[in-house]
Amino acid sequence: MAKHFHRLWLLLGLLLVASISIPDSPAQQPLSRLQSGEFAAARQQAAAAGSLPQRDQFLAQISTAQSAVGDSAAANSTLREIDSADARNQAIANNNGAAGGSSFADFGSLMTLIETTVVPDTWESLGGPSTMAPYPQGVFVDPQGTLRECETITRTDAMDNLAAQLGEAAAAGDHDALFSPLAWRTPSPLRSISLRRLRDALSHYQVSGQNVPDSIQYLAGLSEVRFVQFTDDDIILSGEVGGIETFQGWYRDRVTARNTLRLDFLLTCLAAAQHRQSFGCTIDPTREGLQNAAQTAVGIQNKSIPIGTAAEAVRAALGMQRVEVFGTAPDTVIGYVMVEADRHMKQLALGKQSLPEGTDNYLDAVDALIAQGAPQDLLLRLWFTAVPRSVRSDNDRRIFELAGTPIRLSGQNERAIASGERGHLTNDPRTEMFVAGFNQDWNRIRQQYPIYGALESIYQAASIAELAERYTESSVHDALIQSLTQFNSDRPWMLTAPRQVESIATLHTVRHGKQKHHIVIASGGVSVDAKQSLPQEINRYAALDTSAAASAADRPHRVQRWWWDQGE
Repeated sequence: MAKHFHRLWLLLGLLLVASISIPDSPAQQPLSRLQSGEFAAARQQAAAAGSLPQRDQFLAQISTAQSAVGDSAAANSTLREIDSADARNQAIANNNGAAGGSSFADFGSLMTLIETTVVPDTWESLGGPSTMAPYPQGVFVDPQGTLRECETITRTDAMDNLAAQLGEAAAAGDHDALFSPLAWRTPSPLRSISLRRLRDALSHYQVSGQNVPDSIQYLAGLSEVRFVQFTDDDIILSGEVGGIETFQGWYRDRVTARNTLRLDFLLTCLAAAQHRQSFGCTIDPTREGLQNAAQTAVGIQNKSIPIGTAAEAVRAALGMQRVEVFGTAPDTVIGYVMVEADRHMKQLALGKQSLPEGTDNYLDAVDALIAQGAPQDLLLRLWFTAVPRSVRSDNDRRIFELAGTPIRLSGQNERAIASGERGHLTNDPRTEMFVAGFNQDWNRIRQQYPIYGALESIYQAASIAELAERYTESSVHDALIQSLTQFNSDRPWMLTAPRQVESIATLHTVRHGKQKHHIVIASGGVSVDAKQSLPQEINRYAALDTSAAASAADRPHRVQRWWWDQGE
């Protein structure tokens, strides 16, 4: 009996030895190395995987294992090797600190301070009825979704700009100062951004749970991208930076007065271009409001409503106007910018805000063209839309040069019908005059009101996104763009979505002969269609081979920075 047991154990021993001596299959090798902590060997074996998807899955598991033992630097280094957006997201979600996310601005500590010191029992988080959400500039949205103006206390522009200039002076005398938090605000004849390295930097901040710095949020200070270059594994954006200042709470170029591009705007436009989807907003009176306004107009004409109260009567009759943000999330900065720019433009049109000297508003156009009669029963519609930019490329279609203003104001008119329905379109020379003057003086308007610089930067981003969608044929570029757009959904807070705004009405009296005329209503919106931001045909220009190619060659390798200046 003992002899039989001896033979059984001997047989089991042979089976165990045999199972250990069988080599790992290629699909198991990196995993077996991970179990023993051999990360370098595991990465080498992952690189030799039979397919790219399999390689990326192995690298994602290696990055997670490195993060689990506290080696975040190695985990981020491995992340940089992953092309697949899904595999990168898997690794980021699994790595330590992924829940920390990223942040567009440090509103949290300020909001907490207010909640605990200013009438604490009124705030929702402490059991009260009130809430807060961060909004740039002097505008807020109340609990009913109504966009309203408010007085905003911010850092002073002067102090902020002084800090940036001191950093600029330091950078001029010390190359290491270029790594300071303010280095992105210094001027440069040509600054470049690697989208691949930017993606890796975002992964690093997300994995570590750190806030994303301003240099990334505002794309290293670029306010206009002049060159877009496609390398074998990267997309590089380049342009001049005149130095960044703060104006009314917005970052903008000191030389051109253009707002800096924003990361969230670029990611939104990249996603929209990929899905061939336009986005924008509309602000329109309700049908009931139009009916009430038509009845009020009758009362003004038969003098049952005193002329001195006509404007207020029409405003009250119109009531609140509907806000609709379409094609993108309304509770974002990009949604806010579109709505506020549209709302503010109507104030300019009807003289509620001042235009630069020499630029006529709609009421000025009425005065200038009164010999053609006053507008009758017209619903003035004004909206922003894209202008195809000038584009040329090298012979290989790898370097592209962009030029031109990407945005314009458009207008048309509809007959307002007493039933509240909208009538047929009609030409109005006053609208045409106002729109032409607005577009001609766009740069001065944008300089005076930075909300339009923010709006222009959306259209700038849309033209870059359309260029990438239309002329990238590499699966590597497609994967890079897809992995970048994944970061756009990671927001630590959401703004209250604007749903309505107060109607604008003004009493404007103009005399023509023996008659007086009064004008009141405006409505419109914003439309961003990336396909419209570029012409259908692009000219080839061989000289671009040398004029921008140096940008890629100048990339610093020792520190893997995601942005750099030419000649560093």
